[in-house]
Amino acid sequence: MSKKFTKTELKGLAQMALLQGIATQLGSWAPEECDKGVPPEQMDELYGIMTREANRVAKLFGYEEAWVNT
Repeated sequence: MSKKFTKTELKGLAQMALLQGIATQLGSWAPEECDKGVPPEQMDELYGIMTREANRVAKLFGYEEAWVNT
């Protein structure tokens, strides 16, 4: 029989899964695939905002910053 996880353990697993999803998005994001109508000259700015917001989420979860999966 497998052990039951505590609510704290489940929360940690959920947070890690969310941050892994963010890291994958940051790592696989390609400006040429952005279909939101953002002009090419603003793509770097958009990625900077994505990174800043990812870091905000990571800090909420107790990490120093978000990471990038490549």
